[in-house]
Amino acid sequence: DWWYLRTKYQGICPPVARNETHFDPGAKYHIPGNTPYIRYFASFILQFQFHKALCEAANHTGPLHTCDIYQSKEAGRQLSEALRAGSSQRWQDILQQLTGTDRMDAAALLEYFSPVTQWLKQQNSRMNETLGWPDFEWRPPIPEGYPAGIGKS
Repeated sequence: DWWYLRTKYQGICPPVARNETHFDPGAKYHIPGNTPYIRYFASFILQFQFHKALCEAANHTGPLHTCDIYQSKEAGRQLSEALRAGSSQRWQDILQQLTGTDRMDAAALLEYFSPVTQWLKQQNSRMNETLGWPDFEWRPPIPEGYPAGIGKS
């Protein structure tokens, strides 16, 4: 069910009880528009893969999250060349030219966020935090005086 999955994977729950008659998935444009969501996932991975390659072109040294390619002529040239191709080439070929591989790889994304990931692990351990949402059926309490029939079961 929609809300079970939203709570399980995103930690979002409805403010009041909902069921399939409310058709909440239809409020998300991508559902009725039949728009694949995978494009966002893929673009996020490619963004960081491009960023790392451009940082290398800019001769950046140090952690990836501190890289700034601003005013790097070589990074700018390589980015311009990649974008100039448009749809005239397979995306894998453009990826190969820019990054040296024709395969998507999330390693750059993980590297970029590594400092904050390590910090969060330390904080969660220190504070004894529970990760995730173990209680998928949790719903926020309905306040007293809330209009009848809107959410109380």
